[in-house]
Amino acid sequence: MTRRGYNRISPAALRHTLETVAADAFGVPGKNVEADLRDDGGTLGAAISVMLPLPPLLPPSPGAGTPAAAGTLFEQTRAARDTILRRGADLSGLMMGTVDITLTGARQPHRPSRVDGGPHQVSPRQERRPA
Repeated sequence: MTRRGYNRISPAALRHTLETVAADAFGVPGKNVEADLRDDGGTLGAAISVMLPLPPLLPPSPGAGTPAAAGTLFEQTRAARDTILRRGADLSGLMMGTVDITLTGARQPHRPSRVDGGPHQVSPRQERRPA
C-alpha cells in the first residue's frame, strides 16, 4: 500500500494570504495590514490590524470620478469581515472562525514634499530703502 501524501500550508503563507485578502477588502495597500493567526476551537481565527488612510476633508469636485465609500465605517468593516471570512476559507480550504478587526489608525496618503521652495518659501527680510 502506498501513501498518497499530504498538503501543508505554512503559517506564513496563511498569514500573507489573509493580509492580502484584507487589504483588498479594505482597498488599502498590503503594507497597511497585519494579521496574527490562532486556533479558534479547531477553526482558523485571525486578528487583523488595518491602517486606513484619512478620508478627504472636502467633498470631491463634480466629475472627479472617485466614488464615495458606501455606508459608515462600521458597515464597511462588517462587509470587509464577511469578505475575509468567505475568501479566506475559499483560498485556504480551512474553516474560518473568529476574525477580529482592529483599525489601528489613520495616515494621510503620502504626497511628495516640495524641494524647490515653491511659492511658500520663506525668504529673509530684505531691507527697504525709502525712494
